Amino acid sequence: MRSVVFALMMREMKTRFGNYRLGYFWALLEPGIHLTIFVVMFGVIMGRTMPGVDYTLFVITGIIPWLMFSDMLSRGMTAVSANVGLFSYRQVKPMDSFVARMILEGLIHIATYLLFLLIMSWVGKDISIKDPLGIFAAMALLFLFSFGIALTLCVVVTQYPEVQKFIPIVTRPLYFVSGIFFSTHTVPQQYRTLLLWNPVLQSNELARGAFFHNYPATDASWEYLALCAILATAFGLALYRQNTERLLAT
Repeated sequence: MRSVVFALMMREMKTRFGNYRLGYFWALLEPGIHLTIFVVMFGVIMGRTMPGVDYTLFVITGIIPWLMFSDMLSRGMTAVSANVGLFSYRQVKPMDSFVARMILEGLIHIATYLLFLLIMSWVGKDISIKDPLGIFAAMALLFLFSFGIALTLCVVVTQYPEVQKFIPIVTRPLYFVSGIFFSTHTVPQQYRTLLLWNPVLQSNELARGAFFHNYPATDASWEYLALCAILATAFGLALYRQNTERLLAT
């Protein structure tokens, strides 16, 4: 399985980036555009700031985790249907194609995260990190949660392709309530409680608390985020196991 997943990852990278002149630069283009828009719109035009926190770094620590979550869902739910021709080989299973895409998305966004931090350091920003392991833990739990949700969608969409049309309708509003350009301590308590049901927001708040030395105290919970990640992954794996034969039949 390790050999198959590695081969599928190489194939995926070649398919996604090999045909473009700028190659892997395109992996940086999307977060770069989002970052520029938010920094210019909120930081320059509206003059928004975060006390004790650089606003550009604040946006980076929110936008890249969100893009990882969003891209894992969009790429993961089509992993089986996009590679169905490979299942005639006995070594290749639906889970292999799915895992290959998930690992690749995780690596791309982690590399993007680190590269943007290096760029910020190069332009003179202070990127001293309070708790690197805390950031890693928050990202890992978000990856696990995204893995479970994407696997569930993969099984459902492969059997009912029309469901794919509704996913952007659901995820688009999450873009504005996942803490990309705001912190929960700026939200009134009655709305904050509702927003914190969102695991992506929880991950962003916990990661920022581990990143910035002066970040305000947050109501985000490691236990809640871990529970969401475990339940999502367990449900996705159970659904996949129950429908493996159906996925192969497609």
